[in-house]
Amino acid sequence: MTVPPFLTDVDFISATVPTLMGTPPQQVNLTVDISGATLAAYAYDCVLCAGPASFDSSLSSTFKSSNTPWNASTPSFSGTDVTDTVGFGGLVDVADQSFVNINVGSSADFASTIWNGHLGLFPSPLNATSASTHLLTRLYQSSSLLNPVIGMRFDPANPKLTIGALDPNDYAGTINWVEMTKYPDSNGDYYNTFNLDGVKGYNGEFVPFGRNLTAALSSRESRTNGGLSLFLSIALPNAGTYFLNPNFTGPIPIPIELDPQLDIYQYNCTPDSSAAPSAPPQSPYVALSASINGVDYQIDSANNLLRPPVLTSGHCPVGINNRSDTLTPNVVFGLPFLRSVYVAYRFPTDTCPGYYGFAFPSGSNRTQSQISQTPTSTPTNSAQCLSLSAPTSTPTANVVLAQELIASKETYGVYERPWAEQVSLLGVDDMPNIVWNWTDVS
Repeated sequence: MTVPPFLTDVDFISATVPTLMGTPPQQVNLTVDISGATLAAYAYDCVLCAGPASFDSSLSSTFKSSNTPWNASTPSFSGTDVTDTVGFGGLVDVADQSFVNINVGSSADFASTIWNGHLGLFPSPLNATSASTHLLTRLYQSSSLLNPVIGMRFDPANPKLTIGALDPNDYAGTINWVEMTKYPDSNGDYYNTFNLDGVKGYNGEFVPFGRNLTAALSSRESRTNGGLSLFLSIALPNAGTYFLNPNFTGPIPIPIELDPQLDIYQYNCTPDSSAAPSAPPQSPYVALSASINGVDYQIDSANNLLRPPVLTSGHCPVGINNRSDTLTPNVVFGLPFLRSVYVAYRFPTDTCPGYYGFAFPSGSNRTQSQISQTPTSTPTNSAQCLSLSAPTSTPTANVVLAQELIASKETYGVYERPWAEQVSLLGVDDMPNIVWNWTDVS
């Protein structure tokens, strides 16, 4: 998994995962979405698609197109339903996996949030047919996976996605498992919801947002019921309750204020002449923790909740937004939260529902007292659904990509750049030799 070193409001900041597609495989670094299900790759000839990688169906011997337009297509973002072999790392894959081959990607909404394609890691709980054909479900049903689980680290210190097992070296403390909502509100903004104790401020007290809260995780900007998710922030109901109370914010040396026009919280962070204007700010410190099943998870301030200046405004946004939407969930935990915790997802199978597991990332600046916290309760059916097998070995793979197979064995110089390093050419070995026919007229 690849993630940016810090969050910013003006650049592409979503995580991407190398995904192998086709036969022979092509590596496409798909944009990760943990709240959606769609699997899609940008076509080689896609119009205005964003990102440096794409999928060339002409290179795959197992590619099949249904010639049916994707049912969610719009004039500015459209594609075709197709199938091909899809997998990860050359170790696990499934044949005839359905996905969308995007051929038009001019939508401004997605240009900065989806690069190369889309890897939806959340099988829809509202559509059994869709869930049964999801990539994760099919990998598990084909016995390619040891367990129906994935582990995720979005922090830049050690970003990683493990599939089929959890690596104990990736987290510290006990995994805090919580059962996800079995029957989420079909009209809600998110379907990957779970119960939340609340959020706490600087004083360690709950910010009074009410009781029986629901929360969801969001790693990428997406459209659900016509609304844009707040994946770049923590979305709280009535966020002013937090910002206007110094007991929650703590001793902030620089006032954080709401910009009524942009509807974002920000502070004056005009850099001095010696500071790099694009560097992530370090102050004021934003104190916020999420309390889940009796365990408090600190959300890192620097590089996550704090943003670099927006253009030349001299103001830095804070990654906490007001969620005025009355639809579920009450709270949305975007990238600032995901980059501060370790997240496991046990996806639904047979009689087991979905579960999220939370822990502290190994190597993070967490105290032993934080790591030693214990969950309030254990989910029902834990013995049946959460008894995960540990791998006995670490597999290795030798993947030869399609691009490597068609690259020339011989290297060539670059025209009018004699100093440049020689390069391989794609497809040059398949070109017919030139036959010169000439007549000596001397």
